[in-house]
Amino acid sequence: FTLQLWNNYFHLAVAFITQDSLQLENFSHAKYNKIQNKYGDMRRLIGFAIRDMWYKLGQNKICFIPGMVGPILEMTLIPEVELRKATIPIFFDMMLCEYQRTGEFKK
Repeated sequence: FTLQLWNNYFHLAVAFITQDSLQLENFSHAKYNKIQNKYGDMRRLIGFAIRDMWYKLGQNKICFIPGMVGPILEMTLIPEVELRKATIPIFFDMMLCEYQRTGEFKK
């Protein structure tokens, strides 16, 4: 397990899906539809990958708490319903990991 590699992966993925050029809701309806039909919403695809990788970390997830709370929050603030449904449970998992490690939520 290489902490820096995983940290870079998560930060790069969050930076990718939060970049201005992928915020489809800021485009005109016609441009939104054209992009959606041609490419789909890449934010959703990467967001699902982040979620899947998070759960594959197993006991190593604790290494990213609290450091990834901000980036994950930034990702869940994107106004895309399926992305939010997929990523908000990561917060619960973070709280669960922290509680299992310390027995409290004081941090």
